Amino acid sequence: MSALAFLAAASLMSAFTGQASGPIPELVGEGVLSTADDETSLAVSPDGKTAYFGKRSPATYGGIALDVICVTLLQHGRWSPPEVAVFSGQYRDVGPSFSPDGSRLFFASNRPAPGKPGKDFDLWYVERTAGGWSEPRRLPAPVNTSAQEIGVSVTAAGVLYFASDRPGGKGEFDIYRAKPSASGYSEPENVGEGINTEGSEVYPAIDPAETVLVFAATGRPDEVIGIHREYAHGDLYVSRRDGSWSEARNAGTPINSGAKESAPAFSADGKSLYFVSERGFATHRLPARIDYRSLRQKLSSTLNGLGNLYRIDVRALTPGK
Repeated sequence: MSALAFLAAASLMSAFTGQASGPIPELVGEGVLSTADDETSLAVSPDGKTAYFGKRSPATYGGIALDVICVTLLQHGRWSPPEVAVFSGQYRDVGPSFSPDGSRLFFASNRPAPGKPGKDFDLWYVERTAGGWSEPRRLPAPVNTSAQEIGVSVTAAGVLYFASDRPGGKGEFDIYRAKPSASGYSEPENVGEGINTEGSEVYPAIDPAETVLVFAATGRPDEVIGIHREYAHGDLYVSRRDGSWSEARNAGTPINSGAKESAPAFSADGKSLYFVSERGFATHRLPARIDYRSLRQKLSSTLNGLGNLYRIDVRALTPGK
């Protein structure tokens, strides 16, 4: 069974299990972007013709993986064979994110920088020039600190949303907002208790108009659970802004699956939501005993339980609208 057929069958099953019906997530670029490898993030250019996505190497328990950002081009309706992006491939680079006009590509990296004392993740960007991307540039203080900064998203007005575990937050990682200023960016502000908790809120995705915020959170009691709950795997949550941000709610099925969901991102027009999911053949209890041949086949397939890239109509975040 192909991955797309598997997803269609899962959607049909949801009708009998009480899960939400409606649009289902579709794999992005199966065989090129979404593969049996571990994909961790996705950023699609405003014209839809270029995709930057994260891949992570395997790591033993407690080990450190290699995170790289890759690029592929849409040519004649097909994605080209990926290459490692010119600015990546040596350090841990994660979470690429386009500005809505495509002029900048942001990401987080633990690469060294002049005056940087540690190996924490900071926010960086490359800028589009006539000859391609500029050299990576580290965002200035007060956005970056000696703590961790990851998961950046940018509004049409240039406002940054990102996650950090800097002192003074409400939990392990909180989501912050920083407005552009004459000197760079204003002092980041915590987006508040309706979104941030004592747990971790990471990888914010803000729509271009700054009216919808989607983010990943771990350890909340309303997580969608698969076979078991041995650790806080994480779901996507959504909040709306009407003067202030509403209390975040679980995005529900079919966006969340019982596996880990993370790294949401809006398309430049705000009509699609991209995200990463580890849903696979073993997310839910198997209906029958599996034999070794089938096990080997499924472990080497796209839906083996490692991260893949998905797209869904953003209206799935607001059922009935």
